[in-house]
Amino acid sequence: MENMVSSGQSRNEKANCQVSRRPGADGLFFTEVNGTIVKFSVPTPKGERVLDKAGCMPAGDYVLIQLLRHSSQSVGLDETVDLAVEGAEEFRAFKSDRIFRFTLNGHGFEWGVANIPEPELRAVAHVPDDEIIVLEREGHDVDLAAADVLDLGGAGTEHLRTEKTLVTVYFENELRELPRGVYTTEQLKIRFGVQEGYILEVINEEGNLTPLKPDEKTRLKNGMRFFEQVPCGGSS
Repeated sequence: MENMVSSGQSRNEKANCQVSRRPGADGLFFTEVNGTIVKFSVPTPKGERVLDKAGCMPAGDYVLIQLLRHSSQSVGLDETVDLAVEGAEEFRAFKSDRIFRFTLNGHGFEWGVANIPEPELRAVAHVPDDEIIVLEREGHDVDLAAADVLDLGGAGTEHLRTEKTLVTVYFENELRELPRGVYTTEQLKIRFGVQEGYILEVINEEGNLTPLKPDEKTRLKNGMRFFEQVPCGGSS
């Protein structure tokens, strides 16, 4: 969802709990904007000054985003940032007049353009390599791949979450870890080593043991339980 940028007062998160950052060896306070180090003689420059120092002029044509550990937030031209506290290490500047919002694992993020590639989203949100980013869709969640670009320009706010790359399932009550994804019945049989001529069954959401049909597609979820059984219905 698009929102016009608004300016306001100084915004220092949880001031009583913040960890101090010392100035550099030259006595100047520093931060990074779009990969460039900028320095100030005072620790509390306004957003406009940060943009000017980073070469983003005129500052009014830009959106300044502060990257935090579990979120990101826009900084208005008249707002001050405190470079003497932890969490002021990195900013992004975008030539834009809007901010876009999304959530990841319940944390709110603001961004300066409508599109964000998956690798950049992963870096901004500090998502580890053993986790995947999932775009939440009613009835059909989407796993984002490295080549995907998240579109923030549509109606509403996009909601995302992270999940482990591997899921834990059970075959014949034996724990197995498999890569996330959708598998055909035949692929699962190979993964589990189902005996030749046996059928593969799964306990469904109602708690009933249900045979998987040939070529049926199953999206693996943590805790799923599978069993093999002879076609005549006898126990394996």
